[in-house]
Amino acid sequence: MLRLLPYLLGLLIFPSVQGGIVLNSKDQSLCVLQDPPTQCGSFCLAALNPLFVHSRNIRKRLDEIEAGQTALRDSFRMTTAQGQEDLKAGMKNQLQELITKKDFANSIKALQAKLDAGFNRVEELRTMKITADANDELKSQVNSLKDTITDLQSQLKTSKVKTKNKEDILKVKEEHLKNRDEQISDFTTRIKAIEKSKSELSSQLSEYQIKLREMEPFKVSCASSPPGWTVIQRRIDGSVNFRRTWEQYKNGFGNARGEFFIGLEKLHRMTETRAHELYIKLGKVDGSTSYAHYDDFKIGSEEELYEVKNLGKYSGEAGDFLTNKTNQKFSTFDRDNDNSDKNCAHGLGAWWHNKCSSSYLNGKYFKDGKGYGGISWGSWHNHDWRISLTFSEMMIRPKSL
Repeated sequence: MLRLLPYLLGLLIFPSVQGGIVLNSKDQSLCVLQDPPTQCGSFCLAALNPLFVHSRNIRKRLDEIEAGQTALRDSFRMTTAQGQEDLKAGMKNQLQELITKKDFANSIKALQAKLDAGFNRVEELRTMKITADANDELKSQVNSLKDTITDLQSQLKTSKVKTKNKEDILKVKEEHLKNRDEQISDFTTRIKAIEKSKSELSSQLSEYQIKLREMEPFKVSCASSPPGWTVIQRRIDGSVNFRRTWEQYKNGFGNARGEFFIGLEKLHRMTETRAHELYIKLGKVDGSTSYAHYDDFKIGSEEELYEVKNLGKYSGEAGDFLTNKTNQKFSTFDRDNDNSDKNCAHGLGAWWHNKCSSSYLNGKYFKDGKGYGGISWGSWHNHDWRISLTFSEMMIRPKSL
């Protein structure tokens, strides 16, 4: 409505202005509304300009009033909408609060019911536990009594076993003492036999001197049983150490009337110029004896490493455990000449070793006849390496005798 007012005023003013313009045309006072006010006559735009300015101001004021009304309506609308939203939110909160209070009350009631049920269950369990504890106590007492009875029975059984064991031990000790007395008696007999053998051996032995080419004279032992044999090696009691160097085996060592080795160089010189037989006597700790005989024995020179050049035919009771030494060189722990990848003389003593076979007479001496690496002659003791002979004697004599 307020917007129509400027338009109505414009319609009222416009005819008057238009008439003024026509009249002025006749008076040659043309009024052009587009031109600046200085070009108009007395009825031109200059006279109307304040009216237009006032009209624009009125219109501006009317626009402001209308804008204010619009803003007022929008504000009222917004205020009303916000109020409605706040009212709704408030009511919703109140409703939610009421629901929450009701749920909380229900929860409290439910919790109270659970607590009551729990207390009742606790009482039941407490009663059950008291009963169970009483039962457990009774069971524990019964088990304790059973364990005590079992322990007493076990002690009684153990006591019986110990008593029986003591009786068995006494019997074993008595048997052992009896066996020891027999062993002592047996060893005494053996010692006497050995002493007798040594005495007989000493009485049978005689010494004589030999002179070989390019060598100083030396004494040798001559055996009377069998007669005519010159002893070149003897083991009877372990009084001489036979773990010797190459040089010692070359020159000889020991006592000609006891344990000794004549020497490889002397043996070479004696068998080089004349054919000789070889006779080997063997003995065990139990007093049993045996022998091996070879009818053509010859030893090479030091340049040939004192190899066994010849042995001839074998005869005897001990078994032939030397023929496989033919063409075999002599070895000592400091001069390895055997046919193996190790030095057999280290563990078995100096000998004509051929891959560490089971016959060697220069090993370690064991007085009880037991020990690895001792005096051995293969088949005569069933190739048992734990058995060591307690007697050996090697003798030679010219074949013409």
